[in-house]
Amino acid sequence: MIRDLTMIISVLVSVLSVGFGLYKNIEAGNARGFAYEQAYRVLNVVQQANISAAAKTAITDKALEAFGTPPPVIDLSRSSADVGDAGPCTDAVRASCAQLADRLAEANTLCRKEKTIICTAADDVKASILQQRCYTCF
Repeated sequence: MIRDLTMIISVLVSVLSVGFGLYKNIEAGNARGFAYEQAYRVLNVVQQANISAAAKTAITDKALEAFGTPPPVIDLSRSSADVGDAGPCTDAVRASCAQLADRLAEANTLCRKEKTIICTAADDVKASILQQRCYTCF
């Protein structure tokens, strides 16, 4: 009985959460539409104003430059979550890692042709790749 009540409550909470999310999404869309409508009304007033064509163009250009979306709340472009502790990869390190990748591909191909379960050549190359921390460069 308690399990059934818990399930019913969790379903109701989920339905309310989805409903609230849909409401907020619709509300945001309406707000964006209202803002664009107001901006276009202002631009129309500028175009209908009794001022020179150069002034109209300048005002319209400045207004259109101001259009845009606000910056994101969380700017992931400045995130350093995936950078790690290793320093920047130099061209020499990248070239070395690319050579190791080629050697690993050749070793895997050779192992597949020999159809052996244990392939020490590929394991050695994998160990070298991990030791040089090539995964931080690609």
